Amino acid sequence: MRPPSRFPLGPRKASPVARMAGVLAGVFVVGAMAVAMAPWTVGVRAAAAVVLVALAGVVHHVLSRRREPPAGWLTVDDQGVKRPGDAALVDWREPLGVTVLGSADRTRFVLALTTARATRHLAVRVLDAGDAAEAPSLLGRAVTVAEADLRADDASALCAADAERLLSALAWRSPGALDRMFLSDADGEPVVLDRAELRVGARRIDLTAPLEWRAYVYEELGTHAASLCQAIAMRQGDGEIVLVAPWVEGLGPAAGVPAEAPPRDLRRAVDRVFMAPLRRALERAPRVSRAPSPPTRSGPSPSSP
Repeated sequence: MRPPSRFPLGPRKASPVARMAGVLAGVFVVGAMAVAMAPWTVGVRAAAAVVLVALAGVVHHVLSRRREPPAGWLTVDDQGVKRPGDAALVDWREPLGVTVLGSADRTRFVLALTTARATRHLAVRVLDAGDAAEAPSLLGRAVTVAEADLRADDASALCAADAERLLSALAWRSPGALDRMFLSDADGEPVVLDRAELRVGARRIDLTAPLEWRAYVYEELGTHAASLCQAIAMRQGDGEIVLVAPWVEGLGPAAGVPAEAPPRDLRRAVDRVFMAPLRRALERAPRVSRAPSPPTRSGPSPSSP
């Protein structure tokens, strides 16, 4: 049985003592200078000055690291993951998926904790270069999404190093969680990525076998205006599935001329923030030499994906 882990939430501001660390260290340095000029023997003056300078370094190192109490603690124990004032974020009795979403500059992240019942978000803020250096798995697993899609409470954010340790704890308590994702489409049908397969409703796509897929942007014609939507068309065997979502502003312009909108009966609308992780999973799968052409529509498109 693994002991519980706790992770501080929110920015850790320096305590009043930490802000005085430089002043207190300076007092020891001044003392060392005064000792060096005292009317003592050379050996005594040198020894006393060295001791005082060493004390200045120790005082500054210890006190400058003091922080005010966090906004709260995230607790990981044998029952699940809990945050103060909230219902349990994770219950180990149900399968868990963990997806790392990140900003383009890699200063902000969100850990999306998904289960068949709900999706929870944990914010992560990188404090500095040293903090980032302690989080190689966090940075390596992150999928870039638009800043607007990194929705989480920054006031209760983890630092990158603690997020790295949390990922390790989640992977240990729920093996395979970092390769799973539980979603649903607009009709409530499950969309599940689980290691080597993607399930969309009753359809199963084997990600270890060759498949055809294509990501593209199409124009959705509404009553008074047109909007851009993104799509991932997948075909393996006889059937075809098209995952759709609104186009994400902030990740660069849509490439080329928008394609034809897919037929509505093939569409499965999902939360747009998860389109990038789904595409990454497809990019790792074996691919046939020919990707599917965008499905053609037989009539006017409805006004929503």
